[in-house]
Amino acid sequence: MTTTIPDYDKLNPGLADLLVSAVAQAFDTGAAEKMAKHVIAQGKITPARASAPKKKAAVTTTDALTGMDKFMRPNGESYYTRKWGEHDDVMVLRKAREMSSYILLYGAPGCGKTALVEAAFYDQFGGMQTVLGSGDTEVADLVGGYVQTPSGGFIWEDGPLVKAAEAGGVLLIDEIGLIDPKVLSIVYGLMDGRREYTVTANPERGTVKAAEGFYVIAATNPNAPGVRLSEALLSRFAVHAEMTTDWSLARKLGVPTAAVTAAQNLAKKQDSAETSWAPQMRELLAFRDLSTTFGTKFAISNLLAAAPELDRPVVADVFTRVFGEECRPAKI
Repeated sequence: MTTTIPDYDKLNPGLADLLVSAVAQAFDTGAAEKMAKHVIAQGKITPARASAPKKKAAVTTTDALTGMDKFMRPNGESYYTRKWGEHDDVMVLRKAREMSSYILLYGAPGCGKTALVEAAFYDQFGGMQTVLGSGDTEVADLVGGYVQTPSGGFIWEDGPLVKAAEAGGVLLIDEIGLIDPKVLSIVYGLMDGRREYTVTANPERGTVKAAEGFYVIAATNPNAPGVRLSEALLSRFAVHAEMTTDWSLARKLGVPTAAVTAAQNLAKKQDSAETSWAPQMRELLAFRDLSTTFGTKFAISNLLAAAPELDRPVVADVFTRVFGEECRPAKI
C-alpha cells in the first residue's frame, strides 16, 4: 500500500516547511525560531512598558500652633480648645486673622461655633461685634441707621459692621446662611482689596475705611430651612470647617456618660437620616446642670421635650435603651 504525501507547497509556498516546524518546535529550538519568522507584527506580543514611578506631591509641614487649653468667654464660661489638625482651634482663628484669611464655620446649633469665636477674639485688639442673622436681617442691621432721641429728633448710630471696620475689630456674622445674599453684598467691599464701604443711607457718614486688624468670621447651620450661601459669598472665605460636638470633652465637663452615649447614638442615626436631630454640647451641658438640680429623670424628659416633635419617638427609644427604663417627654 502506497501512502501519498500531499504537496502543500502547491497550496502555499513554504507551507510544508512551516507544518514540519510547527510539529518540531516543542523539542527543536531552531524550528521555533522558524515559526517566529512567520508571525506577522500584529500577532506578536509586545512586553508592556514599565510605568514610570509616580512622583509624590510636595507636602509642607509647619510648627503646630498651640496655646492655652482654656480660654474665657464674655459670659465668664470657659472654652476648652480642640485640635484642628495639629493646631489648636483658637490659635488657628487668631493666625487666620493676621493673614486676613476669612473663616466660615458650619455645623449643627449648639456644637460650639459661637463659643470658639468668642474665646478667640472677644478680648483681642479692636473688640468683637456680632450680628445674628435671620431672614429679616436688613442692611441697617449691619451698617446702622437713624434712631429717635428722647427729644423727638433723630441721630445716626453705626451698626456692627461699621464699628468693627473702623476699630480694626472682628465681626462675627452668626447664621450667615439665613441672611439675604443681596444684604450681605455690602460686606464684600470691606472683605476684598477695596477695604471700604460707602454709607449710602447717610451721605454725611461718607466712606468707611477698614482699619488694620478688621476681620470677618461667619457661622451657619447648613441644614437649617432657608439657608442660602452664594458663590460670591463662599469664595470670600478662604477657610471652611465643620464643627461637631466633642463627646470626650462633654464627659470631661461632667455630662453623665449614659447621656453622652445616647447623644452619640442619635448622632449616628442623624447621619443615616433616621432622625433630623441629636443633642449637641449646649443641650448636654444643660442636661448636666438639670440632672444635678432636679435629677436624671427630669433632665431626660426635658431633653426629649426639646427634640423636634417628629423625632421624639426615636429620641425616646434611644434614651430608653441606654438608661434601661421608659423615657417620655416632659409634660405638666
